[in-house]
Amino acid sequence: MHTIRHTDVRRALLAALIVIPMLAATACGSAADNPAGQAAHAAATPSANTPTPAPASQTFTSRQYGFRTTLTKDWSETDAIAPWDGKELQGLSSPAFANITDPATDRTLAVAAARVAKGMKLAAWRAAMLRAAPQVCSESPSAEATTLDSERALVWTARCSDGYDVHKLAALHGRRGYMLLLASQTANDDAADQRIFDAMRRSFRFTRP
Repeated sequence: MHTIRHTDVRRALLAALIVIPMLAATACGSAADNPAGQAAHAAATPSANTPTPAPASQTFTSRQYGFRTTLTKDWSETDAIAPWDGKELQGLSSPAFANITDPATDRTLAVAAARVAKGMKLAAWRAAMLRAAPQVCSESPSAEATTLDSERALVWTARCSDGYDVHKLAALHGRRGYMLLLASQTANDDAADQRIFDAMRRSFRFTRP
């Protein structure tokens, strides 16, 4: 009986001597490894406060119609090469319109200006632009007041059966009536269209009286 008890005690002591160093090593390893692992994880995880770089921009200038505006680098410009008579809103390929296009999204900003009668009112100019719109487009009946480089302006939208939605702006500057159109495929995001149109309008500047 005593022999069995002494053997059991020796085995228990031996097991304890083996387990204790293993626990100590595990504890030391945890203390050493966790801070480094946490630091590496923190370094690999982007901060929620890290600012997103703004997309590169460029300024487009029309010599034909005396304006400049800023859009992103994705866009390219073709200035008007013929004067506009103000009587018809022609297609986007018209040589009478300055076109700034983003080919990746099939959006086009078209701008033109025409001489107007002395004393022309903004509401009358917008009414003329409604009459000038192509028949394939359905114009919103009302317009909202805004500004274009400190000039009073009116904005509204149109939906065209050829697959385009259009943001429109009419303004008067000097003796000219200006017409701006952002044409975008109906499949494009409406909120993105609005952001682009607003950014264009805020950056727009007349370059001649």
